[in-house]
Amino acid sequence: MRSTAIRSDTMVPALRAALACAALALPAMAHGEGEPPGAPATTACPGADTWNREHPGESPEAIARRDAARGFANPELRAQLQERVDADQRARTAYLASPHDPEVRRRVLEVDSENLAWLRILVADKGIPTAADVGESGVKWAWLLVQHADRDPRLQASVLGTFVKRYEAGELPADDLARLNDRVLLALGRPQRFGTQFDWLSGHFEPRGGGDAAQFDANRRKFGLMPLADYACMMNARLGH
Repeated sequence: MRSTAIRSDTMVPALRAALACAALALPAMAHGEGEPPGAPATTACPGADTWNREHPGESPEAIARRDAARGFANPELRAQLQERVDADQRARTAYLASPHDPEVRRRVLEVDSENLAWLRILVADKGIPTAADVGESGVKWAWLLVQHADRDPRLQASVLGTFVKRYEAGELPADDLARLNDRVLLALGRPQRFGTQFDWLSGHFEPRGGGDAAQFDANRRKFGLMPLADYACMMNARLGH
């Protein structure tokens, strides 16, 4: 079990009932979260490379090895999650290549809408699965779909505490939890804590909602995350800036 600086009972209060859903948020991959599983480390950012080498247990390869050694209580759900994440990533990869193409933009919205409808049923019927159900990669896929469910910030906030529990059980990386936490905070109109949300398409570091970089880094250190400058370098390199 991990000790964590984030607690499910204090991190984010219930979402305000009057909060309006965004008509269209930039795809989350363009803001630095939800990069394709197995995205290669970049030698353009030695600080990020060093941090990743020092935390081998959080790599996609390590997660895949642990999943290969376990059985899954719900392999059907795991397959459904993977199928939906594959569709999500195909749509977002196309968007990053042609962000001004209306058809590509429409496809992202279509995929998000389909995944959101499916997520609502999953959360209502079964809740967010555990690693025993779908593996660590399956938990991460569920996280990614929630991360991209910007048109239902209430849903995102409602499952945040469950993802805290998945993190505490060692089933979700800290950086993923930090990204969802920041996502929900911004939807509440509050400052993000870890600086994970910013406009990657701009080609430079510009946190959404503003914020103090030194405070972001202090929060990141407490939560065991790589320094913000290394994180920004890594994500911008992955997106070709």
